[in-house]
Amino acid sequence: MVVAICLVAIWPFVSRPGMPLETDAELHIFRLAELSRLVQGGAFYPRWSPNFYYGYGYPIYNYYAPLTYYVGLPVALLPFSDPVVAVKFVFVLGLLLAGLGMYGFVRDSWGRPAGYVAAAAYVYAPYILYVDPHARGDLAEAFSFAMFPLALWALHRTWQSGRGGPWLAAVLAVAAVILTHNLMAMVFFAMLVGWVAWQFMLHYWPRPEGRTPAGRLWLLPLALLLGVGTAAFFWLPVALEQNAVNLSSLIGDGSHFDFRNHFLTIGQLLDAPQRLDWGATEQAFVLSLGLAQWLLGGLGAVLVLAGRVRQRGQALFFLLAALLLIFLMSAPAAFLWERVPLLPYLQFPWRLLGPAVAMLAVLAGVGVSGVLDWLPRRFPGRGERWAGWVPAGVVGFTMLLALPLTQMPPWPAEFGGTGRKEVVDIELTGRWLGTTATADFVPATVEVLPLPNNAVLWNFWTNEPLERLNRATIPRVATVTGGEVSPLHFRYQVDTPKAFPLRFFVFDFPGWQARIDGQVVPKELGLPEGFIVVPLPAGRYTVDLEFVNTPVRSAAWLIAGLSLVVAVAAAWWLRRRPLVAGSGAEPVPPPGRETRPLLAMSLGLALLLAVALEPLGWLHLSSSGYTALPATEQVYADFGGQIALIGYDAPAEARPGETIPITLYWQAQQPLQINYQVFVHLLLPDGRTLVAQSDKLNPAGFPTRRWPTDKYVRDEHELTIPAGTPPGTYLLTTGLWVQTEGWRLPLLDANGQQIGDNYQLRELTIR
Repeated sequence: MVVAICLVAIWPFVSRPGMPLETDAELHIFRLAELSRLVQGGAFYPRWSPNFYYGYGYPIYNYYAPLTYYVGLPVALLPFSDPVVAVKFVFVLGLLLAGLGMYGFVRDSWGRPAGYVAAAAYVYAPYILYVDPHARGDLAEAFSFAMFPLALWALHRTWQSGRGGPWLAAVLAVAAVILTHNLMAMVFFAMLVGWVAWQFMLHYWPRPEGRTPAGRLWLLPLALLLGVGTAAFFWLPVALEQNAVNLSSLIGDGSHFDFRNHFLTIGQLLDAPQRLDWGATEQAFVLSLGLAQWLLGGLGAVLVLAGRVRQRGQALFFLLAALLLIFLMSAPAAFLWERVPLLPYLQFPWRLLGPAVAMLAVLAGVGVSGVLDWLPRRFPGRGERWAGWVPAGVVGFTMLLALPLTQMPPWPAEFGGTGRKEVVDIELTGRWLGTTATADFVPATVEVLPLPNNAVLWNFWTNEPLERLNRATIPRVATVTGGEVSPLHFRYQVDTPKAFPLRFFVFDFPGWQARIDGQVVPKELGLPEGFIVVPLPAGRYTVDLEFVNTPVRSAAWLIAGLSLVVAVAAAWWLRRRPLVAGSGAEPVPPPGRETRPLLAMSLGLALLLAVALEPLGWLHLSSSGYTALPATEQVYADFGGQIALIGYDAPAEARPGETIPITLYWQAQQPLQINYQVFVHLLLPDGRTLVAQSDKLNPAGFPTRRWPTDKYVRDEHELTIPAGTPPGTYLLTTGLWVQTEGWRLPLLDANGQQIGDNYQLRELTIR
């Protein structure tokens, strides 16, 4: 039944070949492809990617959570598969497991119909359904939304039964939460700790129905502790080796990753999803809780506060957690973001939409459970018949509201190659380096980011092992032969009559070990690039450069192994002697005839989407020509025959100190050879005196040289009106310019004659 409910959610992935380009999914595909090469070369848990960053190497696997790549790895290694199919598989699996985990947890406390509603409310929330898997393509974060409810379910089953199976599942699920996504691990683990603490409070709070056996309750913090220990092989090196790389780009005042720039308003949180526009280069993020989600969650919250639901103490936790998460996404919570350690590393307060809708999904199930308990009392003899129709109607309502977010624009049927050459081709364009856009994990010893080297690049084109030596610095009297033994091990035979430094085109990083005839020798650092240098004596010998575990990583593996052994041993003991004889989770009756309406509705809606709604195009927009249908104001302003402004959204009034949103819709009129900059100016009525401005290096964060000519670009700005601005009428203008040369694109009339260098959007009244 849960799979049937999720069919519409997974439809975009299962109905089309290929994967979208220009989202983070592309990065995950290349990381998985690199991992596949490394595993086939004998490096089963590599912390270093030797082919990234022009072939100089990159420690991406030491710092980025690994679970999604290892889930997709078996699929990628199949003879009829590839990394593109594997990443798509992980996205689909994540949506299905998210529904399953939420269903299971809610079902065990509030019944099967409530579980169905909670699963639908969770999977069809805009952030879970659309933003992470499609608009952002964030594979790891999307998968974390599956791991959290599974961990919560496993912990709850452990608390119910005190048996070994749920206990071991809880330990592994907690570890999976930590291994899936670095940032969401902090949030979800804190929520799991909060939920466990809540169970202790409920246990020690006097209750008429009695208390949970204390022995079972203590299994919960132990499961959390061993889950953390089992994941130590990943998080401990991240924590203790964080100074070995550059992390300053992850946060920063005023930058894109500054949390202050990403708070949400109540209007945004409660907004209903809009139809996507297939004529846009990038789809707008839908940063809302979801209309169905907050309506159903609100119903549950009201019934919880009124005391009209079962397990009211349990439900109250999710209500309080939802309120806290919603508060943290709003601007008044800025003081907490500034004071709570690690919170700024979340970067975007709207990341908390995922955890928030998880709480609302539980409340939605609780609310429907309360309604179903009330119906038989209110309508004796008839209420039981509605047990199937009520959840079917609620789930159908939730899915129908989300249908526009399943209408993704067509993407290429062929993703393209995922080999080493394709990686370096993209790096040479400057789109990203090492599969990160901000060089997050460049070793800290790199003082100057090096340019690509032709000697290394040549082997990308010939598909041979990369040249790791800087042979131009080897003395003519010396002979150095050899090369790659395995992806992370290089061996050379040296014959030299004099000492010299052997220089490598490899970034130095903890774990690289140099040996001469098997004896470890010290390395030096080649500055400013941060490359490895090995001083060599005169003589004939063998030099090895190999990536090995550091003491921190070895200790982390030991902690992880011991934690897993203890967890398995405890599970075996609990299997033979469960805490509290005869205890166990209350059995859930098998589904009966009441599930038929829900099954018919889910399958029927999926069939309707596939056969009629998507092919007919009723659920999406299709802007074409020089038209942007979502724009409130349609215009055509020709800037130099290069770019046209075809629409905008801007308010007519503002107040001093207020920040107003402005959206510009641009379209390239021809392939562009220059990256233009954009400005939005607020001017006095004289048209010259500047009052406020918003500038961007790239409109919409999208370099103009990469703009297509058949789709528009949505360029969002925030303009802050200075405090103390006198009331009056001001001019809102925009234009394009070249920062390096200081000239603006001319504004042309219908005859191609210049009439200015900026376009007046509208008059703005300051009250």
